[in-house]
Amino acid sequence: MDNQKQKLNLSTILSYGMAYGSGYQIMGALVGSYLMIFFTDTFGVPAAAAGVIMVIASIWDAINDPIMGVLADKTHTRFGKFRPYLLWVPACLTVVVVCLFMSPNLSSTGKIIWAAVFYILYGMLRTAFEIPCNALINAVTNVEAERQKLISTYTQIMGIFTAITTSFALSMVSFFGGENTSKGYMIVVGLSGILMTIFSLCLFATTKERFVTESKDTHLPLAKQLSLLVTVKGLVPTVIIWVAGYIGFNTMMGSSVYYVMYCLVRPDLISKYMMTISLVGLLSPFILVPLFLKLFKSLKMAFIASQILTLACNVCCIIFKGNITAVFILSGFGALFATMFMVYGAMLMAVVTDQSFLQTNVIMNGTIAALKGFSNKLGIALANGILSAVLAMTGYIANAVGQEPQATVTGITLVRFGVPALMAAIAVCALFGLPSPRLKDEKSDK
Repeated sequence: MDNQKQKLNLSTILSYGMAYGSGYQIMGALVGSYLMIFFTDTFGVPAAAAGVIMVIASIWDAINDPIMGVLADKTHTRFGKFRPYLLWVPACLTVVVVCLFMSPNLSSTGKIIWAAVFYILYGMLRTAFEIPCNALINAVTNVEAERQKLISTYTQIMGIFTAITTSFALSMVSFFGGENTSKGYMIVVGLSGILMTIFSLCLFATTKERFVTESKDTHLPLAKQLSLLVTVKGLVPTVIIWVAGYIGFNTMMGSSVYYVMYCLVRPDLISKYMMTISLVGLLSPFILVPLFLKLFKSLKMAFIASQILTLACNVCCIIFKGNITAVFILSGFGALFATMFMVYGAMLMAVVTDQSFLQTNVIMNGTIAALKGFSNKLGIALANGILSAVLAMTGYIANAVGQEPQATVTGITLVRFGVPALMAAIAVCALFGLPSPRLKDEKSDK
């Protein structure tokens, strides 16, 4: 391992941000915000079946993600441990996501099987991309400030592309597909996949894994490595924070279309509402994240403050649910604070990765990145599962704008605002359980 302080080139920082934050996030935003309504309203998958698919996928992820993390840590090539995955995963992921938004003329059972197969493949390939990208943060530099540059850059670029996607997704789908919604989605995700593939190759070319070494325990079996990982201080509350944060964020994004369409009964406002929560949320990594760190002097307290404010905004949205203007304003502020989780959650991963090596002397960059990636996919799955369960239990009628049962309207409202509020409360409790010394803003590069 190179013991010299390693600063990063601008090309490395930008290629990392674009590979992880551009086309990949367009696909992720489309799946997170529109896949459920595509399944139920376009492809014709029953809401209850869609929920079961999400549960099955999350169960498989619980098995697959740690295995992929250990596999990445044990990878040995002349290109490094994590960089080789950048060469082939993006193209495979693109093909799978295109298939995910296809609408073949199948029987009801056939549609369920199609959706299940490609959604599970989607989750596996996300794992194979996210783990190397996350693990590279600690592998390319040992300077905390440089790592934060990588995290800030990709979250800023991610915010831009996510905002564009969630704000104009329906317009882009309509532009490319016309009345053929499935065709529109397929073209949009195909183009985003090409973008992702190009910048992943750029990231491969501009990075070098300088800070990955082999410990004496490199060949530990999976069970032993995971048992060591559990002993790392702060890991359990960190995973709770990740899962709660991803459930809250993905519930906010995934239920918003349903909320505007069936609770506000204003389908014409879908694009404006999605634009509001996306563009306002875009300000977080640029302005609020560094501001909160400066004001509260530590990652822990800044994170807690952001989650408390997220909780408050969502509770207020429930109180003022009958006022469209108030809902728009409060939803915007809620998204502003909720999006801070993306940056702070990544910073926690860098900290716990260092902590794990110091405590166990075992390289587990990929394994810890897998835990974070699994938390993300579990959050997506549970967010969609909660929504689909509520729709199924309350008598949801697809495309029945203004005719939904009151139970469905109430259920969607509680999913949209109640679940993110609850998850923010859980995250706050877990944050208080983190050991403070590991979260202080140490100037290790000085």
